[in-house]
Amino acid sequence: MNVLLLCVVGLMCGLHAATWGGFKDSPFEGFKPASFVRSVLLGLGSALAISLATDLPSTQSTLVLVGLCYVLERLATEWWKAIVREDDQGAYSIPMRLAVRGRPIDKQGRRYAIGVIIAGGLLLVCWAARAAQDTVSTLPLWSLVLVAGLGGWLTAVGGAWKDAPVEGFSGWKFLRSPVVATAWAVVLSRFTGDWVLLTLAAAGWSVISIETYKTFLTGGRPPGKFADRPVRFLPHAARQACRAIHVSLYGVLALGLGYGLLPSPRLTAGDLTVDQLLASAAVTLTALVVAGLVLIDSPGSRPAPESARVR
Repeated sequence: MNVLLLCVVGLMCGLHAATWGGFKDSPFEGFKPASFVRSVLLGLGSALAISLATDLPSTQSTLVLVGLCYVLERLATEWWKAIVREDDQGAYSIPMRLAVRGRPIDKQGRRYAIGVIIAGGLLLVCWAARAAQDTVSTLPLWSLVLVAGLGGWLTAVGGAWKDAPVEGFSGWKFLRSPVVATAWAVVLSRFTGDWVLLTLAAAGWSVISIETYKTFLTGGRPPGKFADRPVRFLPHAARQACRAIHVSLYGVLALGLGYGLLPSPRLTAGDLTVDQLLASAAVTLTALVVAGLVLIDSPGSRPAPESARVR
């Protein structure tokens, strides 16, 4: 995959994240073009960052690169919202700013210091994992998948830290990210054995899957951060556009993997193995099914219930 095409993939990942964010949040805070564009640009920035890494664009599959672009965009966005952004936390049911026991840390210096520690800690974990892999023999598949599920566990811990003090601990929500990330690790392990890349890519695909489900396939349930907030806006046109783009991106993914509009998933320049072909076919079919479900059963196609009308 050349750099230009990788940038297109990054833009699409950012656009995908922007569509579910714009769809589910806009009834409560209005549609924000700046936030929408931010995710798109961060997706592009993620692709450019990947292009600077040695041989990544030329040696990794499309599926791995999509997961990497997505997880980098999400990490950058969530870090910015938790550490840097200054906004009224009273607008949310659950604080979006970095918090301890549900209480936001308002002192900038303390928050920035913690943010640097968090970012440095993530980089240190990646370095340690790479160093550990260089010193051990090849892991069996089950061990590799368990290692790659780490990204899901970290996501679960972060979510519980933020949400549990306000809405209580949910075992289902806590286990959801690790289970989904581990499932994606099984698929992606067909294309890369690199611990760091596999873990990050599986986490990225986990976010893709879970956010699509939460946004479009839960019957219009409001996001947790606005759980007890009234609907204040009815941006029907913007939400429908987000839904249409979201569905289209799944269609593009399916077409790209199935018919070669994007480079076929590959681990090396050689022919695909049977396992890789089956994994690619499974993702293609899944993308088509998800696109159909979102198109048919989106809450945006139904009017808001009376209790959720604009107040």
